[in-house]
Amino acid sequence: MCMGFIHQGDDIIYGFNFDIPDGMWDYKVYKERGAFYVGIKAGGRLYRVHGVTASGNFANLPYMNAPECGAYRRGKNYCRLDLLVDGYLRGKMSYDDVLERVKRCSVVNVPGCSMHSLIGDARGNMLLVEPGLGYREIKDKYALVCNFPIMQDKDSLHPELECWYGFDRYERAKEIIDSSGGSFTLEDGMRVLGAAWQTEGAPTRVSFVYSVGTKTVVYKTDGGDAGTLTLKEVKQ
Repeated sequence: MCMGFIHQGDDIIYGFNFDIPDGMWDYKVYKERGAFYVGIKAGGRLYRVHGVTASGNFANLPYMNAPECGAYRRGKNYCRLDLLVDGYLRGKMSYDDVLERVKRCSVVNVPGCSMHSLIGDARGNMLLVEPGLGYREIKDKYALVCNFPIMQDKDSLHPELECWYGFDRYERAKEIIDSSGGSFTLEDGMRVLGAAWQTEGAPTRVSFVYSVGTKTVVYKTDGGDAGTLTLKEVKQ
């Protein structure tokens, strides 16, 4: 159920696999002039949940599978993670805006869900946000997220949810990234995602990688749609 990464070398490369069981969400892939993203419709509204923009914003919303963490609450001291991701991918918030928000608010989940997010920008900033656990600015050369809480001790995870955590996918991706050099490319990124591609349980529906340097998206879907496109800056 999803995996994302940010790799910083000669270029900044983002990558994401969108994995989902049949009929779980009403989703669609949107290819626009200034953005590429997966959108989900809920309650009559379209939410941007996984994607990139021409300005270099990258965010996602994979399941975290830690139901006790960051349960939904309302109030001025709380902010929903899905709304942060949507606002960031719409260009309504900068990376600094998101960071400031998570510093002063408790981040919570949408009701009934347990999600987290890996967020990046064109300056090389990387931010992991996990409702109920907090946030972490990542200073390494790469960051990787799957379906288990990164900031929680593995010994405290739920054994009954282990089949959903994706430890095997995470380790396969990590091995490929660790063996790569600074010249990590879009092709390398697709190789990472290909190693984590699923066909059962929660099949991979969409894979995409993005080069901040060239503003190029390479993508493929389980329906056979595949291609390359260059994003263009759009004035807000």
